[in-house]
Amino acid sequence: MDPLRTPGSLRCLLSPRSVAVIGVSAEPTGFGARTVQNMSGFAGDVWCVNPKYAGQELHGRPCVASVADIPGVPDSAVIALPRTGVLAAVEALAAKGAGGAVLYASGYGETDLPERAEEEEALRARARALGFPLLGANCLGFVDHVRRCGATFMPDYAKMTAPAGGVGIVSQSGAMGYALMQAAERGFAVAHMLTAGNSTDLDVCDLAAFQLAMPEVRSIALAVEGVRDARRLLALGEQARAAGKPIVVLKLGRGSVGAAAAMSHTGSLAGATEAWSAGFRRAGLLEVEDFDALLETAGFLAKAPPPRGRGVGIVTPSGGAGIMAADHAEAAGLDLPQPRPDTAATLKASIPEFGSPRNPCDLTAQVATNPKLFEDCMAAMLEDDQYATVIFPIVYHNPGTTPSRMVTLEEMAAKAGKPICIMWIPESLEGPGAEAADTAPHLALFRSTRRMMAAIRLWLQHHAAVAEAPAPALPAPALPPGAATLMEAEAKALFRQAGLPVGEERRAADAGGAVAAAQAIGFPVVLKLDSPDVAHKTEVGGVQLDLGDAGAVRAAFARIMDGARTHAPQARVAGVLVQRMEPRGVELILGARRDPQWGTLLLVGLGGVQAELWKDVQMDVAPVSPARAGAMLRALAAWPLLDGFRGAPKVDVDRVAEAISRFSAFAAACGARLEEAEINPLLCRPDGCVAVDGLMTLSPAPEQPQAQRQQAQQEAAAEA
Repeated sequence: MDPLRTPGSLRCLLSPRSVAVIGVSAEPTGFGARTVQNMSGFAGDVWCVNPKYAGQELHGRPCVASVADIPGVPDSAVIALPRTGVLAAVEALAAKGAGGAVLYASGYGETDLPERAEEEEALRARARALGFPLLGANCLGFVDHVRRCGATFMPDYAKMTAPAGGVGIVSQSGAMGYALMQAAERGFAVAHMLTAGNSTDLDVCDLAAFQLAMPEVRSIALAVEGVRDARRLLALGEQARAAGKPIVVLKLGRGSVGAAAAMSHTGSLAGATEAWSAGFRRAGLLEVEDFDALLETAGFLAKAPPPRGRGVGIVTPSGGAGIMAADHAEAAGLDLPQPRPDTAATLKASIPEFGSPRNPCDLTAQVATNPKLFEDCMAAMLEDDQYATVIFPIVYHNPGTTPSRMVTLEEMAAKAGKPICIMWIPESLEGPGAEAADTAPHLALFRSTRRMMAAIRLWLQHHAAVAEAPAPALPAPALPPGAATLMEAEAKALFRQAGLPVGEERRAADAGGAVAAAQAIGFPVVLKLDSPDVAHKTEVGGVQLDLGDAGAVRAAFARIMDGARTHAPQARVAGVLVQRMEPRGVELILGARRDPQWGTLLLVGLGGVQAELWKDVQMDVAPVSPARAGAMLRALAAWPLLDGFRGAPKVDVDRVAEAISRFSAFAAACGARLEEAEINPLLCRPDGCVAVDGLMTLSPAPEQPQAQRQQAQQEAAAEA
């Protein structure tokens, strides 16, 4: 994995004190011209480069013939040239000593033309050889709102009058990044906006890491389509934790690739969307599900300090609005504790008898005529240390009174040291009231109740996260060479070597051998079809349960062979596996698969033959610690089954979590050889757990270089 670029190496490019724009024309709508116009509030030098206009002024800035003629050394450059002129401009700027360049040009790898992809790769290699960072290609540029540097061809940057600070925006899509940036037109505090485009050199991870180092950035809104190596997102998450700044992420392109022909349940349960969500969770990035939530959530987190308390308070002038807020809070899993006695006393003394001195606290329409009622009740709820935040719905927008209400709320939130969340209900979406909330340092404006509650939940989760013990590491197991689907006995033998609890079993090629094996193990037993070509044995009648004597074993063996001949005539059959009939328990599925982005992924869920029906699963990046494995179990809808549902005995969750952790470590130790591994079911009981069935699919071992093969042969000969 390439390390993330250091912020210092990108300072000149992304937070410049001087800028050169290469390829500026006199046409005011041209990309270069728009870029120069967007520098109207920038205090540093701006030079235009175009031999056609040398010695003149273009759009109020001096123009020179070439990069070599620029009278100073530009920190940053914007190359507004066609693709064919980019490499020469990069060479000239690097020779001049510039700090990097923005590339607007398109027509590279995004065309799917092999020769264009090769051209882009050559450009990347040359820029890295020169130590000359590139933003783009095929990007919209960037905005340093702190320096008022609009290094972008999108028009009207001058309209963005919000004070700098708060949120940093990083987007692979230029248009979507600038769409977010336009919140600054209504007073939303943005510090910096970066667009990656093709990520020829710098990707979204490099860009977000740069913003983390900016003191004006308190949170980051990150829109990501994909990265070359998702481990860089894990590294970004580590930097965000160290900086104490949250990153809110939206994955664009969430469709699953599907797994219609997957050998295991894991293959169909662990799609692309689930993999990205698991990776974001491991990285500590806070994922939202839609574009509308990205900036709202990041803006709230930029304003909100660490929470004091875990509950949510609701103060409303409308009973209906309070009910709606409470419904959404409950759906989001948020606590709505009732006021403490001293708080309740204040509410009862202030609120009319037709109101409600509870949580939600209904002030009724009297709030419109009695400002003291509003202020006393809001102050009491804010001072109650149960509440991390207090929600105030705006039911209708009055341009004459709503802005002053926002001023009062801002003063109260600042005094309490808690954010107030404004639940904006009216369809009058803009105006002075909304702008007053956006510009207030302690008010967070939400135009969706659902998104508001989701943002509060992420805020509380983010600050509740604690450092976990490191996940275990196991040595690489001795895997058979070549691509292979391991039969159950072979897979479980590897699981057993890794320290996983696996029940006793024996292989038998014929009915007599099955009887002998059953007698050695002890009745009752289970017989299973032993075949590398049948992953789901129950579908061909290949599992026979609770066999209590030799006659039952012989009859079961015959049924299994008949089923295999009927339903899988081409399958290779080695006989049967004979296993102890385990006592009943809760059935879980443990799965692992190799993901092209994240490496080894772990899946834990409700198992058995109905695993795909219920799809009750949690995913993470392997390996995981026992503590994280326990958290995955508690996040399942089936958790009550493990925790003694309706008086049933509780499962030994600690031992189950330890088994999950070891399975994840084993899967990670297999490295790139592992395609899939699965235990289904892992039978969980009060006395522990046992792997009842297993499966592994391996890819071929990578070809060793000749020198390594010769060395290995020599070492083997010496040992012999």
